[in-house]
This record gives sequence, C-alpha cells and structure tokens, in this order.
Amino acid sequence: MIKNSSFLLFVFLLCSQLVSAQSTTDSVLMSRDYTSIEEASKNPENVYRLKLENRDLQIPDSIWLKFTNLTYLSLKNDHLKEIPANIGYLKNLKVLDLSGNDFKVLPSTLVNLTNLEDLYLNDEKFINFEENIPILSKLPNLISLHVENDGLESLPNNMDRLSHLEFLYLNNNHLKDLPTEVGYLNNLKVLDLSGNDFTLLPSTFVYLTNLEELFLNDDKFLNFDQTIPILSTLPKLKSLHIENDGLNALPKDIGRLSHLESLYLNDNKFKTLPPELKDLKELEYIDLHGNEFTLPDSEMQHQSVRFRIRF
Repeated sequence: MIKNSSFLLFVFLLCSQLVSAQSTTDSVLMSRDYTSIEEASKNPENVYRLKLENRDLQIPDSIWLKFTNLTYLSLKNDHLKEIPANIGYLKNLKVLDLSGNDFKVLPSTLVNLTNLEDLYLNDEKFINFEENIPILSKLPNLISLHVENDGLESLPNNMDRLSHLEFLYLNNNHLKDLPTEVGYLNNLKVLDLSGNDFTLLPSTFVYLTNLEELFLNDDKFLNFDQTIPILSTLPKLKSLHIENDGLNALPKDIGRLSHLESLYLNDNKFKTLPPELKDLKELEYIDLHGNEFTLPDSEMQHQSVRFRIRF
C-alpha cells in the first residue's frame, strides 16, 4: 500500500513538473516578438506575435495562411496601398496595427476576424473611414478602435453601427463637429477627443451612460460652459482630462459633475487653486502641474482640501 502511494505521488509530481514546463514554454512562445518574416516562417505555428514595421513589405499573400496561432500583428508604417486579403483568415488575431499605411479601404475578408479586439488605424491620410464602417461593424469582439492623427474634419454618419466599442480614440484630428451618432455608442467606457476643433458636444452625448473617462485635451475651441450640463448627465463619468486648453478659470457649475473622482487640469493658465473644486464632492485626485500659480507649492499644499493634488 505504501509502495503504491509512493508511486502515485511520484507520478503526480512528474505530471505537475511536465505541465509546469509546458506552461512556461507556451508563455515564452506567446510573448516573443518576431520581426522577420523569414524567421517567423520557419515554424509559423509557434508564432503568436509578429511585428513587421517600417519596411517595404514584399510578401506573398498566401503566406498568412500559415500563421494559424497569431494573436498580434503589426504592419505599422509600411506604406501599404492595399492590406493583404488573407490577413482576414487569421482567426485567432486579437490585436492588429495597420497605422501609417496608404490604403483607402480594408479588405472585405477582415469580417472573418471574429476574435479581433483592438484595431489601430492611426496616421492613415488616405483612409475612407465611412466606407470601412460596414466592415468594422461586423467584428463582434472589436472593443477598442484607434483613429488618431488621420486628418479627419468630420466623422461618418454611420458611426452608430460601431455600438460594440468600449474604447474609442479620435485624438489629433481636425474634427469641426461631432455627429449626433457618436452619442449612440452607448457601450463606450473611454473616449479621447483631444486635439480637435469642435466647439460643442452633441446633445446625444447624454446617452453615453457607460462612459467612465473622457479626454478633451488641446481642444482650444471647446465651450466648456456649455459642455458641463451635458457631462453632468453621465452617471459613470469618473475621470475628466481638460489639459492644455488655455483655461484660467473653471465653469461655475462644474460641481454638477457629481461622480467625478479624477480631474486633469495640467498645462493650463491657472494662477490660484480654483475655488469651484470644493463643489466636486467625490473628487479624490487633481493634476494641476504646468500652470502659472503665483503661490509657492508649499503654501498651496496647505490649503484646506480633501483630495490629492499634483503641482
């Protein structure tokens, strides 16, 4: 009986070590970045991450069918005029970075990327965003979309078809207005509208009831007095970024943002601690560095406040 127990214990420990060793091997494979298509093609089934950036790619389209386990692919800054159609058959792909290319429309095969979660389309000066919406809308797990620095002056009216998005980055474009359809992306949790040229948020913004963090940095034309009533209707908004907007005062009714926990006012023109901050009852942290305070930091720190301040 003792011999049997010892043997079973030995088998158990051996199996545990084998499982642990296999897990470590898998972890190493999954975290390795391949940067050469030649190297990656030697054992394509073991390639999980492929970064082919800043180069003139000349790759047969058929080669993509070999990378059955690929979860991350970057073709950033390759100036591709067309995206290889067979990328659409990388069924395990979760992250795809196509930033800095020269294509106008994504291949229709991309609708097969049913596991894709995060898509980067930054620095795409030729992209036709409106024509790509029908393809993006068919990706059931796409929750994060980056459309940054694309020179956009407007957004397509069919934006509301991307209702599954939770993270949307539209920063550093030249958007002069936001379509009402943006307000119907009601699963959004994070929205970055920094570096644009619009003056008002659409009234439909009140429907973004799951929005938790909003970036309005470098928005020189935004009317903040008219923005507060809209933001005050968002029940989950906890973090607001109003950085480098040339502000020297806060709207009197900013206290209406009753759920706000973090406020970023850095790189503005404040000279004293805005008195309106005391009306933000849930505020825990405020960033005020890069302003024009006339009082020494040490004296500012001793003012009666209940939240943490970064000067």
